[in-house]
Amino acid sequence: MLEVMHLSARAGSFVLGNVSLTILPSSCHVILGPTGSGKTLLLESVIGLREPQEGKVILEGKEITDLPIERRGLSYVPQDLALFPHMTVRENILYPIRIRGGKQDIENGIVGELVDSLGIRHLLHRSVQNLSGGERQRTALARAVASGCKYLVLDEPLSALHESLKKELWYLLKDLQRRFELATLMVTHDLEEAFFLGDTVSVILDGKVHQQGRKEDVYEHPASVEVAGFLGIRNLFLGKMERVTGDSLLMYCENLGTTLRLSDPALKSRSLETSSFAVGIRSENVAILMPGELTPHITNIIEGTIQDTFENGAFLTLIVTNRDSSTSVEAVVPRTMAKKLTLSRESSVFLGLPEESLFLIDLGHLEDQ
Repeated sequence: MLEVMHLSARAGSFVLGNVSLTILPSSCHVILGPTGSGKTLLLESVIGLREPQEGKVILEGKEITDLPIERRGLSYVPQDLALFPHMTVRENILYPIRIRGGKQDIENGIVGELVDSLGIRHLLHRSVQNLSGGERQRTALARAVASGCKYLVLDEPLSALHESLKKELWYLLKDLQRRFELATLMVTHDLEEAFFLGDTVSVILDGKVHQQGRKEDVYEHPASVEVAGFLGIRNLFLGKMERVTGDSLLMYCENLGTTLRLSDPALKSRSLETSSFAVGIRSENVAILMPGELTPHITNIIEGTIQDTFENGAFLTLIVTNRDSSTSVEAVVPRTMAKKLTLSRESSVFLGLPEESLFLIDLGHLEDQ
């Protein structure tokens, strides 16, 4: 287990503050944030390239905060990959083994298995200067895993690749993690990459971790307006607590002109009456309802008019203006569905906001606003 405990670091005037996280064996923890948020500064502090101002780094119960890079037991793949240009692919992969006094050959054993799994055996005698971007990525990963370290630290190593090659390497990374039982700490600004590769996620903004936890929880239940904004969630509506009824909460959303029902029993244990909230829902969770589907047991129905549409590959984004207010709701639907329902600008539609897909963001007590 790799633990980062209350770590703080500085780069010029930028401060990374009080970061704590845990990477469990054979799991992947992703640090997700925009450019300039402190992701690389955090990794450099963990790997030993930068001395933290405060905090500890602990690997399998042993503090490694003050150890040099080569004695930390971590394999590091930086953004530029740092391959040795005067060496062949074979020499690059074997380098970390040989500087540790090892004599393992690349033809067999775990290193041979690694080379085959990454599909680079035919490149072993080639100079790294004559490799494509994807081949360089594979070589860098092979070198990192061949070192024998069970903890892999990745600093956006796939950011320069085109989409199809990047996604191919996502599958390879997941396979490497399972096959060689690797614990991975990775940083990225790519949302899809983070939620594909990560088991757990920390969202870092302006040098602070705003939310961390299982990727499903972070994806479906952002903890702040800032996190929701970074995750691209546009459907946020100001709400005030009305009452608790059964297993649901009723929140009045003034800018929607309606009361929404939410199913979140855990929230009922909190004091909600004096707080203000944002009620949110991801665009892909908004349902398009046909008139025949408007039965009494369906809650949170909004009637509106499609003001605009945007095509995004196999999906269509709809901007729907609520009939009872000027507030817009964003919905994402498959293009095949949009075509079947003849959805287009100026069409009247009914939107369903499933109560189990709604989430709350606490905006604090009204008197503090």
